[in-house]
Amino acid sequence: MYVLAGFFIPMNFIAWGLIGLFGGSFIAGSLIPMPSEGLAIGAYELNYDFWTVLIVATLGNFLGGLTNYWIGYKSNSEGLKKHFKLSEEKIAKWERHFSKGGVWLGLLSWIPFLGDPMVAVLGFFKVPLRALSVLMLIGKFGRYFVVLWLYQVSLG
Repeated sequence: MYVLAGFFIPMNFIAWGLIGLFGGSFIAGSLIPMPSEGLAIGAYELNYDFWTVLIVATLGNFLGGLTNYWIGYKSNSEGLKKHFKLSEEKIAKWERHFSKGGVWLGLLSWIPFLGDPMVAVLGFFKVPLRALSVLMLIGKFGRYFVVLWLYQVSLG
């Protein structure tokens, strides 16, 4: 393990450069928790350009989020109903709720431990993917931009 800016990072991801950044960001964007912010900072410290790191990390994380959407979209609703003891009325209520404004939750898809499962739920409720994708991309880009910018500013 490697500690960078307070994050524990598997050393091999950093050693792989931009491919490691993309892979680690993809994994972090999926349902597997991982601190991709530290990977982005590590890639920046390897003298990769600010914008290159930003784009690679954003795309990896975004594609990981789309994987969550796909998992939710393809999930077996009957199995979930039984497992979570969901009634048809409760599901219909949530479906109406998400169909109205659920797409805007894409802006929050970057939030650790909350955003990834939330995107899977949005997939389960078949929230329109095109609009959700745009908002997810904006949210994830914004997160990495702020992290990298703050790190750059802290260096002086």
